[in-house]
Amino acid sequence: MTNEHDDCRVTVDGVAPAVVVLLRKAAEIAASHGRRRIGFDDVHAALITHDDVAPLWWPRPGGADYSRHPSSSRIMYTGSDGQTKPLDHGILHSDLRGETEPLTFDRYRELVLHWVPGPTPDESGPVSPATITYELTGPHADDFRKMIERQ
Repeated sequence: MTNEHDDCRVTVDGVAPAVVVLLRKAAEIAASHGRRRIGFDDVHAALITHDDVAPLWWPRPGGADYSRHPSSSRIMYTGSDGQTKPLDHGILHSDLRGETEPLTFDRYRELVLHWVPGPTPDESGPVSPATITYELTGPHADDFRKMIERQ
C-alpha cells in the first residue's frame, strides 16, 4: 500500500517582494515547529514578528496619527494641531520608539484595514492585478478544493 500525501502548490503573480520574505519567514516558523506546510498561524506569526518595534500606524501616547491617503499609497499624519498632512520625508524612526497603546482586536483590525494602500500608480508595479492559482493532489484534494472555492 502506498502512503499518499496531500500537497498544495500555489503560484502568485503580482506580489510585492516583501511578501516573498514574509512567506519564507512563515516557512521557517512552520519548520521550527515540526511541520512541512505553512498554515495561517505561521503567516500571522511571521507578520507580527517581522520587526522588533510596532508598525508606524500603531498608536503611541502623544504620537502622531498615521494613515494612508484614501486614493494613493502616500503616508499621511495628523499632528498635535489636528491638521492631516502627507509625510514627505520618509518614515520617522523616532516615532517608532517608545510606548505603544494596547489595542482591542476590533481596533487592531480597523487600523490594519485603514493602513492598506490605495491604487497602484500606473508607472510602477505589475501590469495586471495579482492572481493566485493552485494545484491540489492527494487523498483529500477534493475536500480541500471545495473548502478553497467556498471562500
